Amino acid sequence: MRLTKREKMLLAVLIFAVLFYGSYRFIVQDQDLIIAEREMEIAMLEADLIRLETIEDVEENLDKEIADVKSEKDAIQKNYFSLIEQQEEIILLLNEFLLSPDVSASSLSFTPPQNITVDEVDLAFMSTTLSYEANYPSLMNLLRSIWQFDRQVVLSSISMNSGENDTLTGSFTVDLYDLAHITGEIDPLFMWFQDMDAVKNNPFTAPGPEQDFQIRYVFRDSETAMMAQAQYIPFEDIEGHWAEDAIHGLGEMGAFPPSGSLNFEPDEPISRGEFIILLDRLYDWPMPDEPVDLTDFEDYDSLGRFESAVSRALFSGYLSGFIIGYEDNTLRPHMPISYEEVEFVMEKVLDDEDYQWEDTAAQIESEAGHSSEGLNDLDANMTRAEAAYFLYMINQ
Repeated sequence: MRLTKREKMLLAVLIFAVLFYGSYRFIVQDQDLIIAEREMEIAMLEADLIRLETIEDVEENLDKEIADVKSEKDAIQKNYFSLIEQQEEIILLLNEFLLSPDVSASSLSFTPPQNITVDEVDLAFMSTTLSYEANYPSLMNLLRSIWQFDRQVVLSSISMNSGENDTLTGSFTVDLYDLAHITGEIDPLFMWFQDMDAVKNNPFTAPGPEQDFQIRYVFRDSETAMMAQAQYIPFEDIEGHWAEDAIHGLGEMGAFPPSGSLNFEPDEPISRGEFIILLDRLYDWPMPDEPVDLTDFEDYDSLGRFESAVSRALFSGYLSGFIIGYEDNTLRPHMPISYEEVEFVMEKVLDDEDYQWEDTAAQIESEAGHSSEGLNDLDANMTRAEAAYFLYMINQ
């Protein structure tokens, strides 16, 4: 069947229409969508460009706002808060006073900060007055702790009144000085206070006669300080205790680091950190060439006041294999030490693979009449008195 001329023309028109629609649908329309997306992206980029062009003005305005807020803060601080650069000494002082279990705090008062001149040197200065109720030994323990503060903290006056039941009431005043502008640096008092082996002297008092002491450590870097043997002052809570003579003997040997307290708490558990320090001070472990990086341990942040002292003991004890960490990569210096752990440590320290706490406990029971809990349970915690008696016994 042949197509007529008219039918051929209609077929051509139909083919053209299909091709035109297909081109529009699949080419032109898609291109329009792409162009619209590109135009939107261009609009967004232009908006970002405008924002970036104004960011310097925004930053300048923010800096001005920050400066204004700082000025307001300084004005408030000047009127209501201490201007002492280093306020850690106030925190530490109040911590010693308010947390002392045997001293009852009744009031605190502060003088406004002021500037004074001492020997033609300008100092920032303020005073704190603390009212108390305590017995004499507890008060003296607190004062000895305060006297260990260095430089900024000076006990300037004290009053004592006799109360009921052999108690004392009164108040004492502590002067706080800021010496940062003299030394050119801010003293890290908190870290210094946490260092239980640091010798804490008061430079505002006349120097006394030099004591004979053995220098055990030298300055190696900012983390490693010098430790000196302090004169032993007998503890006041061990009179009549079964381990009294051994504790005094160990103290005369220089085993106890200065703590500011005259309470030994003989029947309390001894911690891993304290036991390590006693061993280090007694055996004078040699200093290894490389220090121990305590930040590698998971519980580094919990070391607190043990950090410097334990790190020194670990310098030699840990690297020599005397002391080990736990499987979870922790030191746990605050945790009580068990009799089993003591056995492990002393096997290496004494170089005796057959060492057993049972033998030591039997000797303690025979000599002092004390029955150690470790005879029945090696997982139990060793007491401070048992540790002192044992270490004194093997070091006579």
